[in-house]
This record gives sequence, structure tokens and C-alpha cells, in this order.
Amino acid sequence: MAQVELTYQEMVLGCTVGLHRHTESVAKRRTPHFPEKFPDQMLLSHQLGACAELAFCKLVDRFYSPTVNTFKAPDVGDDIEVRWSNNGLLKVRPDDVNVFCVAMSGNLPEFVYHGWMWSEDAKRDEWKADPNGWGKPAYFVPKDQLRRGKIKREGKQVASVN
Repeated sequence: MAQVELTYQEMVLGCTVGLHRHTESVAKRRTPHFPEKFPDQMLLSHQLGACAELAFCKLVDRFYSPTVNTFKAPDVGDDIEVRWSNNGLLKVRPDDVNVFCVAMSGNLPEFVYHGWMWSEDAKRDEWKADPNGWGKPAYFVPKDQLRRGKIKREGKQVASVN
């Protein structure tokens, strides 16, 4: 695990990107992937997700692109998806295809990098679940199964975490 602390300016940027993502979804009346457990959970999830992307970029010294409405495009570079969760489990969706999936957790200002897995390697039957019964099963990779260090596939290194 590696920790990264965001500066004030980075927190403002990440939260602003999350706010724009959330507002755009509400304005276009998009249906959330899961029901809110508490008021404004979706806003908070968008903000923490954007901050986790920024924290990962800072950790691996990559450019952070503060995008909105780019659902199928990778979060970092050409092939890295950053996934934030409360517990550090890596969630890989069935429609994640040929991307590196990175597990992040944390809250402002500190985020934790837990590791990564290639999307196709994560699609194991034993990891498939729909924990809240929302009809959206996904693959939940246990923390002890995540890879650490260099993010690479078939000799191609795309990022390195010390």
C-alpha cells in the first residue's frame, strides 16, 4: 500500500471535477448505477472518485486529465481505470475490457493505493457478486490478490508505484 496526500488546490480540483460530473448526470436525468443510502451519496462518490484519480496520477507522476462525461474512456492514459471504494476492494465491471484497474480508498486529504489487476484477469467466477442485490453484478477482487509495483502487461509498463 502507498499513501498520497492531496494539497488544498488538488482537493479543490478533484471535488470540482466530481461536482461537474454529478451535476451533468443530474441535469441529463441519468439513472444512478445504485440507489443512494444517504442524501448526496452520489455527489460524494463522484468527488471522491475524481480525487482518487488525481491522487493516483500524483503517485505515479502522470498527468491528471479532469474529464467529465467520458464514461468509456480510461481515467489515466490509454488504459488505466481508477476505482475508489471505502474498503479498498477492487470492483471490475463486466464491460471493463483490456484495461488496468487500480484500487484506491481514502478520504480527503489522504488516499491509499492498494494495487492493480488487468481487467480480464479479474473476471473470475469466485469474485463475481451483486452484494446489494441491485441487479448489477461485478467482480470484487480481494486486496490480497491485487498486484503491486509496476503496472505492466506483456512487457509494456504503463506506470510504476514504489
